[in-house]
Amino acid sequence: MAFPLRLLSFGPRIRKRDGQLIVSTGWFTRLATLGLWYRRLVVDPRVKVITLHRRYFWLFARTRHIPFQAVKAVTYGYGDLSPASTISWAHDSVDVFSVGLRLRDETEVHLFNFSGAGTFGNEGPWPDWMYWQEYLFDCSGTQETDSRAFVNLLSKMIGVKVQPPGHDW
Repeated sequence: MAFPLRLLSFGPRIRKRDGQLIVSTGWFTRLATLGLWYRRLVVDPRVKVITLHRRYFWLFARTRHIPFQAVKAVTYGYGDLSPASTISWAHDSVDVFSVGLRLRDETEVHLFNFSGAGTFGNEGPWPDWMYWQEYLFDCSGTQETDSRAFVNLLSKMIGVKVQPPGHDW
């Protein structure tokens, strides 16, 4: 059983203001990229519009307004970015949970990633008790619970279901 630690996960900042859901790039990502990359999502249930503002390289900004009725589903996917996942049967995962929107015209809009340290997994021929130290001292981030809560909230606010993304991890 892994101990969840908030310190081991990275994701967007989520808050509520005046009935709007406001999600923006997390402080760690802003600091690591020196502000090079920024994304802000505002979900306004009163006017039924999602506003996505993106800024690249400090100068290039784009704002997109998506009405609720143009959204077919909220997409939610998982990927393991651990280099050991391709060369080892037993390893600690590096989780990435991707959240986006699938529009009625079947295009997908990526919103945010929630990433961090995952749990230890054994898919090899040896029994789990052979890895007792890894299981005993396993720590993980809160990216799974944070992303799941965000996806559930977003799907309820928009009134659509959750589906897997169209791309493969």
